[in-house]
Amino acid sequence: MNKVKKAIIPAAGLGTRFLPITKAVPKPMLSVLDKPTIQFIAEELLAVGIEDIVIVVSPGSDVIQKHFGKADDLENRLLSDGKKKLLDIALATRKFNVTFVEQKIPNGLAGAILCAEPFVKDEPFALLLGDELLYAEGNETPCIKRLVDVFEKTGKSVIATMEVFGDDVSKYGNIGIKSEDEDGVMQVSKIVEKPSVNEALSNNAIIGRYVLSGEVMGMLKTLTPKGNEIYLTDVLDELASRGDLYASGFEGTRYDVGDKLGYVKANVEFALRSDEIGAETVAFIKELAEKL
Repeated sequence: MNKVKKAIIPAAGLGTRFLPITKAVPKPMLSVLDKPTIQFIAEELLAVGIEDIVIVVSPGSDVIQKHFGKADDLENRLLSDGKKKLLDIALATRKFNVTFVEQKIPNGLAGAILCAEPFVKDEPFALLLGDELLYAEGNETPCIKRLVDVFEKTGKSVIATMEVFGDDVSKYGNIGIKSEDEDGVMQVSKIVEKPSVNEALSNNAIIGRYVLSGEVMGMLKTLTPKGNEIYLTDVLDELASRGDLYASGFEGTRYDVGDKLGYVKANVEFALRSDEIGAETVAFIKELAEKL
């Protein structure tokens, strides 16, 4: 059985919902507390021992590469000042084996994945989208580990899913479910992209974590563009029609940091968990609540 050793993080979006900050700062570098969202996403991969990561960036996104690279002046200064804790924080940003590739043509998620083909080739890979953070407590199985375990057990592509209701159904890719085993792993029968409530196949939405088989790269190259884009969901739907696609729920909390309210929620909840400012954050929220 093929082991999953590589991961792709697409990070080339324009981030227009966060203008004007994203005019100069790439959206994946927006921080939750003091850590960029893209670092949180890379750290999810530590749960499964994946260290080889390709980050797909837009032209001019040097700041992302700088974040994961060396900072000799800063590191030497922290070392000479004896600030070991801060030095360790700085060094932690370059513990990953990261390759950067540019997505020169803005042709969507599938286009970003294809930019990573020289890195992935025909091997299975994890795919983690930058608009979503998946947080797992110490006793919870991280989402990406759950997906890797399912893939390595079945040999088939697997996607993460969550339940949605009402108007939220039309915001996500939607899956039909053929069967579900005792571990909660579902065999997917069909996929539709952002259906109306009446067209939905179930209440199960696709979220931004995937583990995909090596054949997916070749399948993406055969797709016909729709407008300016090719769509990953077309490949996933073909896999589903063959019985080669599974889905799984996840433990923990998902944050949609591509949405302004979701981004605020992530900052508040991570602040509450912080050893450094957690207690002060609790006091502040209680004080603020009295004024509302």
